[in-house]
Amino acid sequence: MRMRNKIGYALGDMGISISYFAVGFFFIYYLTDIVGMDPFLAGLAFFIGKLWDGVNDPLMGILSDRTRSRFGRKRVYVLFGALPMAVSFILLWMIPANAAVWVQFVLAALSMTLYATAYSVVVVPYMALVPVMTADYDERTQITGLRAILSTLATIIGGAAALALSAFPDEVVGLRAITLSFGTFTLISLLIASRSVKGVESQAGTDVAIMQHSLREYLALTVQKNVRWLLALKFLGAIATGTISAALPYFAEYVLGDEGKSTIGLATYVAVSALFIPVWTRLTQRFDKRRLLLIGNAASAVVLLVMGFLGQAGQLLFFYLGCAALGVAMSAYLLIPYSLVPDLVDYYEHETGERHESIFFGLWITVHQLGISFAGLLFGACLAAFGYRGDALTQAASAVFAVRLAFGVIPGLFLVLAALVALRYSVTRETYQQMRRELEQPPAASARELVKG
Repeated sequence: MRMRNKIGYALGDMGISISYFAVGFFFIYYLTDIVGMDPFLAGLAFFIGKLWDGVNDPLMGILSDRTRSRFGRKRVYVLFGALPMAVSFILLWMIPANAAVWVQFVLAALSMTLYATAYSVVVVPYMALVPVMTADYDERTQITGLRAILSTLATIIGGAAALALSAFPDEVVGLRAITLSFGTFTLISLLIASRSVKGVESQAGTDVAIMQHSLREYLALTVQKNVRWLLALKFLGAIATGTISAALPYFAEYVLGDEGKSTIGLATYVAVSALFIPVWTRLTQRFDKRRLLLIGNAASAVVLLVMGFLGQAGQLLFFYLGCAALGVAMSAYLLIPYSLVPDLVDYYEHETGERHESIFFGLWITVHQLGISFAGLLFGACLAAFGYRGDALTQAASAVFAVRLAFGVIPGLFLVLAALVALRYSVTRETYQQMRRELEQPPAASARELVKG
């Protein structure tokens, strides 16, 4: 593939990531500290939307695999789903602060559900394009690396915009202006991606018949060993990253004493992680991806534990250094798991003769969203259990401890569990290369041809 096509495709992840960042990093905080909702209800609204996101992802995978369109089986959804995704994202931030509690909760849950639907329509086919763009093992990792770099760049942009929120005299007006710009950016980047991959589905994977299976048969894939371990890795990792994102604004405000520093810390984290993704990419070409992931996740857990319980008010240098160290370690998680899924598509084709790019990525995103939904519910329940109140000027010591726990212990625990699960995944470089050789070899000659020979 040409590099410009790879970069154009990866640009789509910038739009996806900037909206995803805003929801994961700021939505629960927006509900508790700006709208004024109870933390458990805020977490529950987030959970409902993300739970639906997890449910509809495999449905979207089935639909994408069965689609026939002159715009492509997968590209068509990126092209025509871009506008609905942008609009649904903007609607998330229109919940009135002066409405009754039940109205706020219903609007929060409904808007999250609408956004989750539009998100799945675009992201499942978008991610499923990777295995049909190239069959090369290392080129797939390169494309994943480009996506990860541009995704982290989008997070930096999002963090900088969130920091600029304090410049607005009215916080709600500022928030809506920023999210409107985010939505517009999402629309443009997805349109660029759809243009860059035009015709790419004719380059790989189209010579395999697309099987027409039921939802039950698709879900039956999850009981297969490698599918099961890879999905478990994603679920546990999503709980970890979801909890970190949700807890960071609270950690900056109630532990460090300055809410604005969360965006600077986040920018430091994503900038360093982007810089180190090429380093981890090179390492994956020499060492086992699974063991590299274990090293990176274990290091991340140690960094989070130290930051969570040694961080104090005013220790900004300590916080920024911790965010940088976390970026070095977490860049392994940002790269490696995503590079494994395209290989699983080919592995399943090798084993069964069937090829389902979209359904595998649909299942992948499903467990991710289920993990994120569980993280939001777990975080909200943790705050509520320890007495957190969004309208309080000063939080109780128990509420501050809950923030430390959610930031420093819970995500590290799930990251280590995710890496241990990844060790059970058996599609290694050697396995994959042997499999590709068998898939690409010409069909065996018939008995008549052998006799004539």
